[in-house]
Parts: sequence; C-alpha cells; structure tokens
Amino acid sequence: MTQSLSAVVFSKPGCAPCTWVKKTLEQHGVTYTDRDVTTDFAAEQTLRMLYEGHRPGQRPSTPVTMLATPEGATIVFGPDIRSHLRRFTRVADAA
Repeated sequence: MTQSLSAVVFSKPGCAPCTWVKKTLEQHGVTYTDRDVTTDFAAEQTLRMLYEGHRPGQRPSTPVTMLATPEGATIVFGPDIRSHLRRFTRVADAA
C-alpha cells in the first residue's frame, strides 16, 4: 500500500519534528522529497501559501507534509504523520 504513497516534507535544519516525520515515512516505505524552507525560496513560499489557505492567521512552521495518495493530496501540519499513514493503510487493506 505504501508504494502508492509519496510525500513532500517542508522542513528546516535542526527541527526534531521534521526528523521524526522523515524517519516515520522511511519506516513505512514512503518515498519523499525534503524541501528545506531556509534555503529553498520556492519551498518557503509554498509553506506560506499552505498556511494562508488552510490555517489563516497561524504563523507558518515546520514540518508540513504533502502526502500524495491514490485519492488525492493530504496536507499534514506538524509531526502527526503516523495517524495519516495508518488511515491510508486501513483504506488499502479494505480494498
């Protein structure tokens, strides 16, 4: 099931929750692209746009994960990636 998942992680160096998300994705066999918002201007702008669109008024912070699934994209704010991976695993097991 996790082969049909991929992710983009918006992170920054020294961010423990970012490291947690990336390790969790690796443990579940999910391929991901790491976008460092401190050195990648486009990644920083995307992070800001995600917050403006989904969490207006909140200060942008990392990690933010864009999880691509067969059903579409899911945006995960913060480190709670594991519950989302479980949800998609259950969906695949039911199919």
